Amino acid sequence: MTQATAQPQVAAAPAEAVPANVARFIAELAVARPLATAVVEHRTGESITFGELAQRVENVAAGFAQMGIAQGERAVLAVRPGIDFVVSVFALFRAGAVPVVVDPGMGKKNLLKCIAQAQPSVLVGIPLAHALSLRYRAAFSTVRKRVTVGRRWLWGGKTLRELQSHSVTGSSLAPTRWDETAAILFTSGATGTPKGVVYHHGVFLEQVRMIRDTYGIAPGDVDCACFALFALFSVAMGATVVLPDMDFSRPASADPARVVAAIRDHKATMAFASPAVWRKVAPYLEQRSERLDTLRRVLIAGAAVPYATLAQLKPRIADGGEIFTPYGATESLPFSSIAAAEVLSETRHETCNGAGVCVGLPLEGVDCKVIQIVDGPLASLEDVVECAPGQVGEILVQSPVTTREYFQDYDADMRSKIRGDASEAAARTQGRAPTKLWHRMGDSGWRDDKGRLWYCGRVAHTVWTEQGPLYPEQVEGVFNNHQAVSRSALVGIGEHGHQQPVLVVELHGGLPPGNDLKQRIETELLQMAQAHDLTRQVKRVLFHAALPVDARHNAKIDREALAQWAAQERDSRRGAEAQRKATA
Repeated sequence: MTQATAQPQVAAAPAEAVPANVARFIAELAVARPLATAVVEHRTGESITFGELAQRVENVAAGFAQMGIAQGERAVLAVRPGIDFVVSVFALFRAGAVPVVVDPGMGKKNLLKCIAQAQPSVLVGIPLAHALSLRYRAAFSTVRKRVTVGRRWLWGGKTLRELQSHSVTGSSLAPTRWDETAAILFTSGATGTPKGVVYHHGVFLEQVRMIRDTYGIAPGDVDCACFALFALFSVAMGATVVLPDMDFSRPASADPARVVAAIRDHKATMAFASPAVWRKVAPYLEQRSERLDTLRRVLIAGAAVPYATLAQLKPRIADGGEIFTPYGATESLPFSSIAAAEVLSETRHETCNGAGVCVGLPLEGVDCKVIQIVDGPLASLEDVVECAPGQVGEILVQSPVTTREYFQDYDADMRSKIRGDASEAAARTQGRAPTKLWHRMGDSGWRDDKGRLWYCGRVAHTVWTEQGPLYPEQVEGVFNNHQAVSRSALVGIGEHGHQQPVLVVELHGGLPPGNDLKQRIETELLQMAQAHDLTRQVKRVLFHAALPVDARHNAKIDREALAQWAAQERDSRRGAEAQRKATA
C-alpha cells in the first residue's frame, strides 16, 4: 500500500454533502445578464456575452459527456488565456470533470512530473500541448481522451469548435457536492517541488463570496485581468473581463502601453496584476502625467509590493479609488488584505525600520495564529506554541477557503496540515471529519497590537546565523530605503546555525559601468547596516544585474538561486585574492 492510499478516509460532514457546482454562476448570469459582455480579448477584439458563454459551456459540457468524460475524471488543461480558456474551464466544471492546472513557467521537467503525478485521462489543450504529449509519452501515458483547442493534427479526438457547434439546451450540471474535488492547482514550486493543491467546489464558492464581499465587486464592473485564474473569479461574479494583449506566462514582459490601452478602451473599473506588471505601468503613467480615471479598484498580489510602486500608482487612478494588496497562498486565498492608503501613511515607515511587510488584518471568517517555528510535522494544535504579539514565528491559517490536502502527497500533508486538536486528530483516524484544519503557510511573520499581520519572508529563506535568525523581508526593508536600490535579497552562505548573511542588491537602472559608484553605494549600505540593531550582522554586499524571480508572477525573488550565486561569487573572489597574493 502506498503512502497516498494509506491515509484514513474522511467522511463528509453533513453540511458539506450539499450539491455545489462552480459552473452554476455562469448559468445564473445567463438569466440575469444575458446580453452583458462576459469576456473580451483585447488583442483580437473578440468578445462574448454571458448568454453566449453559458450556451458554449453547456454545449461543450454535453460534448464531454458524449466523449465518455465522466464525473471526477482529471483533465490536464493547457489552453492560453482567452475566451476558449474560460469556456473550457467552466465546461469541465459543469461536466463534473477535474481540471488539472500546471504553470508552463515551472519548467519542462517539473511540468512533466506534475502531469505524470496527476494521472489525467483527458487532455484539453492547444496543438502544441498535444504535440508535447506525443513527444513525452510517459508523462501523458494515462491520457485516453483528447480535445484540441485549435487545429487537430494526428492525435485524434475532438476539437473545441466541434463540441461548441452542437447546440444543447436543458442539460443539467453534474451533481457535484460541496466537498467534492473541483480542480487540482499546482503550486509554482518557488520553494521546492510543485505540489498539487486539491480544490473542492465549496472552496471555490467561498472564494467567490469572500473576494466579492471584501472588495465590493459587482455585476457591471469591468476587470482588466492580467492573471488568467483571477479572471475566472471575475466572470463568476458577473464582471466583464478584459484580457490585455500580453504573455500571461511572463507578466514582467508586459508592455505597459498595451495594458493601459486595455484599461482605457474598455473603461475598466478594476484591475488585477502581479507587482511585476505594476512596476512597469506605474512609471509609464507617471512619466506621461496620465491618469486612468475609470479605475476605482486595483489588486496587486503574488509578492510583496514595493511602496514606491504604490506611491506612483495611487495618484494615477480614479479619485477616491484604492489599491489593495491581498495576502494568501494557493492553499488558502485570500487570507488578509491592506489598502495602499494605510501602507503609504503608516506601515511603510515601520517597514523601513525592519518590521517586515504589513499585509493587514485577516479577512472576516479567517482564523490566524503565529506559532514558534518548528522544523518537522505538527500532529495537532496541542503540539504548537503560540507566539506573543510582536514575536516572529510561522503563520497558520484556518478558513472556509483553506484547502484540506495535496493530491496524493501524504508527506506534504503531514508537513503542512494540522488536524485540529488531539481529539479531532483521533476522530480523523476513526473516519470522522475533523471540525477544523489548519494550514502552515511556510511564512514567517508576527501580529501587532491591532491584530494586523506582518510578513517577514518564507521560513525556508530565514538566515540562521550564530547570533540567531535573520528574516529576509525585515532586513531588506531597511536597505530598500536607499535611493539607489531597486530591490534587495538577504541570503545565507554556510551551514544552518552558522550562516553568513549576504545582501544581494539590484540597482535602479541596472549595474553601472566601473566600480566607483558601486563601491560608494556598498559603503553607504554597510553604514546603514551598522546603524540598525537588526542589520548589524550584514557585512557583505554583492550587486546583481537583475535578481532572478519566480515563474508565475515574476515578482518573488528566487533566493535559493541567489544563495548559490553568492557562494560562487565568494569562492571566486577568494580564489582571485589568493592568486593575487601568490603572485605579489
